Amino acid sequence: MHVAFALGPLTFRSHRMEADFVNYPFDQDQSPSRPIMQAGKSTVRQKATKPSETQMLMKTHTVDPAPVHEWSTTGLTRSETTDAWQSALTENYGQWQVSQAVGNGFTASIRNRNFNGVRVVECVCDPCTGRRLPQFIEREPEPYIGVQITKAGRERFHFGDEDICLEAGDMVIWSGSQPTEFTVMERLHKVSLVLPWAEVQERLPRGSTFAGTVIDSRVGIGAVLYSHVDSLARQLEVFTEDDNAAVRRATLELLAAAMSHRVEVPQRGLALRYLKQLQDHILNNLQDEKLSPTSVASANNMSPRYVHMLFAQIGVSASSWIRTQRLERCKEDLRGRAYRDSSIAEIAYAWGFTDPSHFTRVFKQQYGVGPREYREGGARLVD
Repeated sequence: MHVAFALGPLTFRSHRMEADFVNYPFDQDQSPSRPIMQAGKSTVRQKATKPSETQMLMKTHTVDPAPVHEWSTTGLTRSETTDAWQSALTENYGQWQVSQAVGNGFTASIRNRNFNGVRVVECVCDPCTGRRLPQFIEREPEPYIGVQITKAGRERFHFGDEDICLEAGDMVIWSGSQPTEFTVMERLHKVSLVLPWAEVQERLPRGSTFAGTVIDSRVGIGAVLYSHVDSLARQLEVFTEDDNAAVRRATLELLAAAMSHRVEVPQRGLALRYLKQLQDHILNNLQDEKLSPTSVASANNMSPRYVHMLFAQIGVSASSWIRTQRLERCKEDLRGRAYRDSSIAEIAYAWGFTDPSHFTRVFKQQYGVGPREYREGGARLVD
């Protein structure tokens, strides 16, 4: 039994599932390999306007004002299931792509509850594959991390230079800011925490980062954290609204304690020199649409993990620093006399953005107004 850590700067998206509703509880022994329909609960279905919404089948438990949501593939056709599964992954774990169409007879179910920003997700699924691509990471509004315990089955993770095979009793901490692939090799039962990286980072030494590592989850803080995650899933329906703050606080403290055993803090003087080297490289290559933390690391003979660690010293991820520099150049050009005949899309493309709608969204997030409104001169930017 072991725990694996693989963290860099990370990304979180806070959202609620939009879906139909259905009774889909897990067995009372908390081993949801066989879903059952709970007697005495009504089922309400609403027709969705597009396939991805049709799949989000959840139940609201009336015993708690902070509901437990449940989703399953029950009632879906084979042609609907792959898109439904991808939507469910994205709703619960950030944006993921299902790499291959799921097999005939594929089934999956999810339960989740949010404890003031700490999302607990219990999932059972048949074999499948998925990946988190760099472009997905760039679109996330803030860094997040995932903590996963494996209750049954086998799953393989690949992130960075790490290949990790997880079996019953194992736990992995993964970064939402790192391209990742997974392969479920046999029917899997797992429980995950998904939470903002900033909430954990503030409890760790400044500039902290983590290498992929394995610790024994049978003893010490690793065992306590594993049991804590498992207990949260078992008691999802029992917690009241008043418990949320205490659950969140205990979870963050345990997670920070477990991670602090594997913390790395760069040497200040040398690290700042390397950081300046990376920033200079980025500024000289902002117009390259393929510029990314991985390409920056390769060009400077560093590991992606070390690049993430260097940028963590200044409180940002490498991806967000690149995006901010691109936005600043676009902002200058939008009101520059030399570019008054250039379209907004042309300016965005010139500085490495590949999607005009994405550019508009992140520009407004950064400055409080859209690029068109700013260009017309009638808007003041948010500092």
